[in-house]
Amino acid sequence: MAQFFLFCFILALAGADNTTKSKIVKLTMKQGLLMNQVLATYALNNVENSVCKNHTQMFKDGLRTFEPWALNMFDASGKIQSGILLGNLVEFGSFKECIHIKYGEIKGKHCLLKITPTLDLIKQILAFRNVTERRFPKVRLIVEKSVLLWSICVPDSCPKNDILRHFNKTFIEMSEGLNLVVSLQDEHCVTLDSEPKMGLEQYISFSVLAVFIVTVGVSTLLEAVLPSKNTLIASFSASSNYQKITARRTKNDLDCLHGLRFLSTCYVVVGHRYLMAMFSPVINGLEILDWVLNYSSTIIIGGTICVDTFFMLSGLLVSISFFDHVARNGTFNIFTFYLYRYFRITPTLGIVVLIYATLIQFFGSGPLWYDTCVAHLRPCRYYWWSTLLHVQSYVNPGALCILQTWYLSCDMIFYCFSPVVLYPLWKNRILGLFNLTLAYFLSVGVSFYLAWVNEYEGGMPITNQLFETKYFQRHYIAPHARASPYIMGLGFGYCVYSLKGRKVKMSTFMNLSGWITSGALMVASVVGCHSFQEENHDYNRLEASVFLSCSRSAWTVGVMWMIWACIHGYGGIVNEFLSMFVFRVLGRISYGMFLLHLILQLFKNGANKMPIYFSNFTAIYDGCADLLVTVFASFLFTLFFELPLTNLHTFIFKNKKVQPHN
Repeated sequence: MAQFFLFCFILALAGADNTTKSKIVKLTMKQGLLMNQVLATYALNNVENSVCKNHTQMFKDGLRTFEPWALNMFDASGKIQSGILLGNLVEFGSFKECIHIKYGEIKGKHCLLKITPTLDLIKQILAFRNVTERRFPKVRLIVEKSVLLWSICVPDSCPKNDILRHFNKTFIEMSEGLNLVVSLQDEHCVTLDSEPKMGLEQYISFSVLAVFIVTVGVSTLLEAVLPSKNTLIASFSASSNYQKITARRTKNDLDCLHGLRFLSTCYVVVGHRYLMAMFSPVINGLEILDWVLNYSSTIIIGGTICVDTFFMLSGLLVSISFFDHVARNGTFNIFTFYLYRYFRITPTLGIVVLIYATLIQFFGSGPLWYDTCVAHLRPCRYYWWSTLLHVQSYVNPGALCILQTWYLSCDMIFYCFSPVVLYPLWKNRILGLFNLTLAYFLSVGVSFYLAWVNEYEGGMPITNQLFETKYFQRHYIAPHARASPYIMGLGFGYCVYSLKGRKVKMSTFMNLSGWITSGALMVASVVGCHSFQEENHDYNRLEASVFLSCSRSAWTVGVMWMIWACIHGYGGIVNEFLSMFVFRVLGRISYGMFLLHLILQLFKNGANKMPIYFSNFTAIYDGCADLLVTVFASFLFTLFFELPLTNLHTFIFKNKKVQPHN
């Protein structure tokens, strides 16, 4: 009704004479009653701040005379939205319209109120979606932190306390008996003056980034004009690094890894887009409860298991590299082994940490921008050191700097642990295999024990508070619970290296059986989590613990078979596809994709000015867009930052006899 009221009078105002716009407009009785209701709701009452009180009276007078600035202020405020029973709990109003209001001393201030319902009220609403008492515990994590977000536009002179007092009273009167709790933080009130300002930290960060860009530009020019090639100049030259990214090299047995790496990265990016869509303000939030019951949803919910592909590939390459090195040199320097790896990945990571810690607040704006920045800027300011030391999973699991870098923390710890497995294999095969088996079962046992003791449900919890859950912090990102695929990769690498140059023959039956078993294991690992979402499925502690501790190994076995078949000539069209040249190129920028993709997704969502609609189509469509943007950004990042740092690192270590880990 309020929107219709505004629409009618804007039309009337547009046709009126300009000289009448400052006069009180004569209203009918019904129109007058509606105007009083609008002012009672949107104009602050019982204001203590004198300036705010004066500006509020000007707003009332301006709205009664239909002055454009007052109409804009009312128009920019939220109205009761449709679809609340479908989960449309967010009304952002018109953010830009509000903060750009200026009339004399009055400026617009956009505030985001949080209205928290009781759990009983949430249950009553879920009853409209046929969510029974039996199923409620399974969806509780999804809905228990639900809040109604409602935006209002007020004069910027009005302090938080006056705003909250008025709207708290208003909502209590309108929702008597529902026991709603209204809250407002100063940080959720935004004006044009709230935009972040450049400081010393930002100037230093821009200077660091500019040094890289200028150095690359100068090196590119020098390489073009100098008659002889200089290794150091070539290390920073964009033309040389472009050739490295796009170079066609001699084919080898492990070319299929390029495709696996890139496609797994795509799986991660699309999966993260689904998470962004599910846990951002959506207009059909409760339809997600139906979505999780579909088997198709397990491709995403169970898709977190694809991360174990990276762990296995990492262990595989470390193992092959280790045995190749000791076979050629006969010695192993553990200090160089550690230093090479650390300086291979950490400087590039440091560039992204610098951006997160100092610059992300300038990447956008919106009603949720403050929450987005706080969630991702502050951890990097406080825990940059644990990020660069790769110990976040133990030091600050609840406040990760760059969310996806928990993987790097695990991978670095696994890398440091790898000589414990590889060295005995080199010196004594029997002892080494026993040690490898013991390490694997110990990792599986730890994962099982943690799942059993903490009574974790099978699969990833579905909640927008995921990163605060015990499962995520103590199991999902815990190296001691995730080591089994990496250890399997170490053993697989030893096997691949031992059979290097030998022709392994398999019958058609054995080859076909291997592919069928591989596919069945991978599908079961992903789809297996679906049963834990079903209403009629009762929690079974043993079942959940076995699934959490063994499903990742089952997936890894499936991936290992694919690689094994491709290496020994039984991959067929799969090997041809995974070994395509385009995957080699994209694989060389995959580290940049890993570091950058989530920042693009998070801050696109954080800058949203309206809720989105959740569906498979929109999530996949946006995920494909994410991939294109991420590939482009990662190519530039690799060209200007990663490869120069990697080349410099290689230049320094060129006399060290150690093989880099891919």
